[in-house]
Amino acid sequence: MNDFPFYDRTWHLLVRSSRTRILIESWIEEQICKSVSLEKDVESSLVASFASSKWMVEADDVSYAATRMARLQRFKRSRFLPKVEEYFTRTRSARDQLIFSMLRCRNSSRLQELALAIREGELELSAAAIRWSEGPESARGGRIGPVLASNVGHPELTKRLLVAVEGRLIGPFDLGDTNVLIRLDKRLPARLTDDMEGQLIDELYQEWISAQIGLVEEGGTIDLIEYLPD
Repeated sequence: MNDFPFYDRTWHLLVRSSRTRILIESWIEEQICKSVSLEKDVESSLVASFASSKWMVEADDVSYAATRMARLQRFKRSRFLPKVEEYFTRTRSARDQLIFSMLRCRNSSRLQELALAIREGELELSAAAIRWSEGPESARGGRIGPVLASNVGHPELTKRLLVAVEGRLIGPFDLGDTNVLIRLDKRLPARLTDDMEGQLIDELYQEWISAQIGLVEEGGTIDLIEYLPD
């Protein structure tokens, strides 16, 4: 069954409060769980250790709630593990962690002078940041990170740091209402560890289920849900 049942008062209440995505996602998860089987001993163990809610009066409710996450995890790995390596390669640069130094100053002329002194070896960037930088990095001698490349905080900074050479000054250049001079100190490349693999599987699943929810909202049919055990 891949068509969402648009009926009853509950659906209309959720429509009126803009909460339909919660119900649709729960319905899709239920379709997934129906397709994923667990070994009897695994299921029994999960049910035995599950603390049920007073609202769960049916045995099926307790069984579903107790085994839901295990069934979803099996589906995620089955469907998205084969796509992890390609996805990681495609998004790897944004997952690198960066350590960089920044000197920001609204006075562009002063920053130009400081940049020249730093390039000529007359002044350390860290000392200049402590004295003249106008951001919170001043307290750390201009040092920022490690931070994910995707979380640097400004698209222009991210763009420049992703192509930067370690140890080379970049700028000064305009950044919003100020001017900045930056230097990439160290790049910490992302690695495809077990933890990273799990994160990527979750990201791919969230991307997929968001698309399925969109299909339902538009009156369409979700993808065929297939579970292929390892």
